[in-house]
Amino acid sequence: MRIRWKTTTLAFGVCWFLAVLAPNAYASTPSPLNGTFSATIAPVASRSADGNTFISFTFNEIFTGTISGTRVGEGTLVVHPDGTFNARDAGLLTGTIGGAPGTAILAGDVTGVFGFSLDARFVVSDGAGGLAGVHAEGSAAGSPTGPLSFAGTYSGQVESSAP
Repeated sequence: MRIRWKTTTLAFGVCWFLAVLAPNAYASTPSPLNGTFSATIAPVASRSADGNTFISFTFNEIFTGTISGTRVGEGTLVVHPDGTFNARDAGLLTGTIGGAPGTAILAGDVTGVFGFSLDARFVVSDGAGGLAGVHAEGSAAGSPTGPLSFAGTYSGQVESSAP
């Protein structure tokens, strides 16, 4: 009976530790991130429907600041008859976040007025190397620097669940 009580107490203690303490053991406090970006897109295909123009593209983007490195990927841009647009893109970021080197996926949702301005929300996930366990979210704002290029600033928060 005494051994069973110790075994039950030990099992409860281990379960309590795993449920309560372990998930927070390696989570970092969110840190601010900010910097600049510049990107160039290359249209791959386009089509029109109901006054909207759908453009598939590839891109190359350069980041400086808390996020530093390059991102290459692809996306889809929809330009509406009123000149507004929305886009979705995803790409492989190779570089550093807060000084930690590695690779990660950076995905974005972008809106704006074609040829004038853009606003975006982005998420960084699925990191490898020094970016394993890193999660970042933020926003960006920018404007065109040429017919197929744009630049701006970003800000947000980054945290890591890696040990």
